[in-house]
Amino acid sequence: MNTIELIVTDIDGTLVKVGGHAPSATVRRAMRDVQAAGVLVAAATARPYEAARDLFLELGFAGPSIFDGGASIRDVKTGELLWQNWLELPRLKAIAAILLPHAATVDLFPTYKMVPANRAILNTLTEAAPYAWALVREAAFLDIQKQLQGLPNLNIHPGVGRPDQPGLIDVQITDIGSNKFHALTELRKLMGTAKKQTLAIGDSSNDLPLFDNAGVKIAMGNAIPELKALAHHVVGSVDQDGWAEAVERFVLNS
Repeated sequence: MNTIELIVTDIDGTLVKVGGHAPSATVRRAMRDVQAAGVLVAAATARPYEAARDLFLELGFAGPSIFDGGASIRDVKTGELLWQNWLELPRLKAIAAILLPHAATVDLFPTYKMVPANRAILNTLTEAAPYAWALVREAAFLDIQKQLQGLPNLNIHPGVGRPDQPGLIDVQITDIGSNKFHALTELRKLMGTAKKQTLAIGDSSNDLPLFDNAGVKIAMGNAIPELKALAHHVVGSVDQDGWAEAVERFVLNS
């Protein structure tokens, strides 16, 4: 195995439980150990920077990471935008027009700003954004997806159910060039790291492009079957500290 110089990790369902902000003590210790060994650790997450910054700083992340599902690379400590591929205003408005009739909550703005859909007015959209996100009625999702597929060059990140809000699911839309594959290419340029020396770890469908662009691919035990099929190795679930297992087996002790 090639020496790993860069770990690129998903967050929700991988480093922490979905929606969580507190990794386990075992994961924290593994993060400290791998950073002390001189290995770079970067995130590749659908979260916007504002929703991930505190977690990253607590864990000691430094330098660039991928945010917004692959639409942005920012410096973790400063928030400086280092690379972007955002939805321009006309296309953003077209997406919003499809989402709003079926949405409870939306985020259509350049910086993280979730608002009730009934307060989001198309005329108030005045600039490009990294993504369009909405919490929509599950019963309307297939129709929403069909309408979005009629717009040019989009990635439609599949929705997931909300146990606390039955009948609603998430959907996030980015430009077709804004996924974890393209962003990882740009991230490696910034960090001067080769593909063969990059380890990727994740659990969900938006990690499929990440795996396509990494030398070593690690799927969590709770990962979707499609991701496990691409993986070189499968580790324990997020509840079993699979992230720490991956670091210890394939980076620190390899």
